[in-house]
Amino acid sequence: MNKSQSLQQMLQRLNAPAHIEPCSRDVIERMRLEDEQRISSEHKARRAAALVGQSGLNQRFLDCTLDNYRCSCKGQYQAVDAAKGFLTRFAEFSSTGRGFLFYGNPGTGKNHVASAIANALMKRSHTVVMMSVMDLMDRARSCYRGQTSEEQLLRDFCRPELLIIDEIGLQRSSDDERLWLTRIIDRRLYGNRATSFITNLDGQGLRDVLGVRGYERLKEAVGMAVKFDWESYRGRGGNHEAA
Repeated sequence: MNKSQSLQQMLQRLNAPAHIEPCSRDVIERMRLEDEQRISSEHKARRAAALVGQSGLNQRFLDCTLDNYRCSCKGQYQAVDAAKGFLTRFAEFSSTGRGFLFYGNPGTGKNHVASAIANALMKRSHTVVMMSVMDLMDRARSCYRGQTSEEQLLRDFCRPELLIIDEIGLQRSSDDERLWLTRIIDRRLYGNRATSFITNLDGQGLRDVLGVRGYERLKEAVGMAVKFDWESYRGRGGNHEAA
């Protein structure tokens, strides 16, 4: 009795409908591979959703991409090209603890482009956190309230592969805040964790806010600087009215 006859007899004993045919090994293998791919895709989707939930991105920036950033001048096209270059070379930048600096006029789309970078990296399963400098300092002050230790807080800040600090210049600029920001940049820089910055200030403004030491550390942590010096989008509904 050949294998085909044996399978037919087994199907008859199981009262299988007459039109049922046994699967070949090739079909079974294809089904196994399809199941593995489906499980892998579902796992990646769950991980991506978890990364987005931990990123701190404002809800209105979750759909930001480099493709939906509206360009109407040479500088904007250059900014998008620079962002694409950062994504292409992210492994290189992060291996030396260096990120980007977006600076210039308010309302020109700095947050949109930075969020687009964050979204693209999270789709690749990289960990990204974006937070304002005021939120960062509030976290630092939690040490004084006894809610966590300084060492634990520094470890927390070093976990994401990319930390984007927004609104540099809106902090109080006290000596204590300058020290905290410098310590965080230091720890990430020497731990090969990329740190990026968004600000409306120019170089002198950053020096005034951060102090000489903090400013020098920031410059050391920046692998790519892009100036956003075109007209503001605010009030025109473009690029999410981003900063």
